[in-house]
Amino acid sequence: MPIASHPSPPADDGRELKIVKGHSFCPTGMADKDLKLFTVTPGIPVADAARSLCELLDALDEPIYATAMNEREFTARDAWLAKYTLDAAKAVACAIAHSLERQ
Repeated sequence: MPIASHPSPPADDGRELKIVKGHSFCPTGMADKDLKLFTVTPGIPVADAARSLCELLDALDEPIYATAMNEREFTARDAWLAKYTLDAAKAVACAIAHSLERQ
């Protein structure tokens, strides 16, 4: 299902740049095991990853702006949501950067 705010991406003609290496994030379990719960998946088109990156960052805009305008309080729950959203956004950005460096 296409994302409402963005047009459907064009069909893949084989020349589209893809994510080349997965980037893991969200540590879990014992620190010495270095386990990560989520991974940006290799093979995803970079254009799709960039679109998702924009949506992740956009999700943080409203609560931060509303807090800055004293319209609401930024709670501990908001802070955790922001942290995990930024972790995901950073993993996507790193995957995109790595893929562009490989070109």
